[in-house]
Amino acid sequence: MSGEITTIIVSAIVAAISAPLGAWVNSKILRQKYDIEIGKLRAEMEEKLSAVKKSELDNVREASQILMENIVKPLKNEIQSLRRDVNKFSKAVEKIPSCPMADKCPVSRELLIAEAVESNRDGQRDK
Repeated sequence: MSGEITTIIVSAIVAAISAPLGAWVNSKILRQKYDIEIGKLRAEMEEKLSAVKKSELDNVREASQILMENIVKPLKNEIQSLRRDVNKFSKAVEKIPSCPMADKCPVSRELLIAEAVESNRDGQRDK
């Protein structure tokens, strides 16, 4: 009988220890499993975020390219055209004094009036 009691006591002690010990080991294993899953999810999220950032950069590059092609290049061409026209006009204006009709030239008179008005405006701004 004492053998049976010892077996029952040992069985009860083993059961009392093994149940919490098993639960603790199980929780540790589950915790590791969840940590691995969370790590995978974080890596996947980082991968998706980097793909989104790459897509945004591609969109910005494309927008810049469109801006260059549709706005900047035509403006550069227009500026070059205006510079050529201004150069032609400057050359023509420089030839006015050598013109035999310079005294009665309406273009020369108009330019002198415009120049006088502009210098008056500049003088008033400086004050």
